[in-house]
Amino acid sequence: MGSISATYEIENDLTIVTATGKLNADDFHTWMVKYYAGQITSLILWDLTGADLSGFTNSEVRVIAQHTKQISNARKGGKTALVFAEVLEFGMGRMFEAYSEIEQMPFEFRTFQSFDNAREWLGI
Repeated sequence: MGSISATYEIENDLTIVTATGKLNADDFHTWMVKYYAGQITSLILWDLTGADLSGFTNSEVRVIAQHTKQISNARKGGKTALVFAEVLEFGMGRMFEAYSEIEQMPFEFRTFQSFDNAREWLGI
C-alpha cells in the first residue's frame, strides 16, 4: 500500500507532493479532491521517485488527466512538475503529460528525472 503526502513552501507558492509505495488511480483521485478543497498553490512538484505505478493502465492514466481537468481551474496558469526515478514510471508521466495537452489543462505539466531540472522549470 502506498501513500501521498504534501508539504508547502509558501514563499515559493509551491506544494511538494511525495508519493511512495504501490499506488493506484483511486489514491490519486482521493489526493486531488482533498488538495483542491484545501490550500492550493500555483506550483506543484510531485516526487514520484519512491512510487510504484506498475499497476496503472493507459486508460487509468487518461481518466486521471480528465478528472484533474475537471477540478483544476483554481490553478489556471500554474505549473506541475512530475519527477520519476524509474523508466516505466517516467514513461507513464510522459503519457500523462500528453493527455494533459489533449485535455487542454489550464496549467502546464512536465516530466523529469531530476529534481534540479524540475525546480528550474518551475522557476524556483
